[in-house]
Amino acid sequence: MATVVLIRAGSTDYDEQHRLLGTLDMPVNQRGNEQIRDEVRFLQQQGIRLDAIYTSPDDPASSTARGIAESQPQAKLKEVDELKNVNQGLWQGLPEADIRRRFPRLFRHGKDSSVSICPPEGETLSDACQRLVRVLTKAIRKYDTFAVVAPEPLATVIRCTLQHRKPRATDCLCGEEQTELVQVIETNAFDVTQFLSADSGPAGEAVPAASGEQENAR
Repeated sequence: MATVVLIRAGSTDYDEQHRLLGTLDMPVNQRGNEQIRDEVRFLQQQGIRLDAIYTSPDDPASSTARGIAESQPQAKLKEVDELKNVNQGLWQGLPEADIRRRFPRLFRHGKDSSVSICPPEGETLSDACQRLVRVLTKAIRKYDTFAVVAPEPLATVIRCTLQHRKPRATDCLCGEEQTELVQVIETNAFDVTQFLSADSGPAGEAVPAASGEQENAR
């Protein structure tokens, strides 16, 4: 049994503006730096000693991970491409409210289609989940206690998979609204079965935006 410490990447200006960050490289802002200090304090107060810290090479995740690593000198810092945030394609940088207004059809399929919604030129939550399998399965087998630093909505993908549940359709763009900056989850496997079963598109296919709607997102 491994202990996975899921740490939310520090806040950016896009997070505070409710814009989709996606794979854009953006530094943490003042609030984000305060969050990193709070995360370090939480780990210290709980006596959590990390064997490794996994993150993507991009900000805000990488700078958050480095801040955590400074207080955990024994932990190996591992930046891997598989932990890049969900690629939200042409929707990246747009306000969440605008996307819901421009693409209402995509959010009428019910909660079970949340992993199938595919931004134009982007990827689904299902795609993102599947690229995590190799890295996190290996980490669970190798380490007793390790951290994963991720921004939203990738953090939601990881959280839901580890907790064997499906994300809601309302959470597919900017992730779940979590008050906790750090979550400690005990697991023996990164089992994607329940998460991927949420895909309700035809024959497991993604639900893309209509071509006419795509133009509105540019």
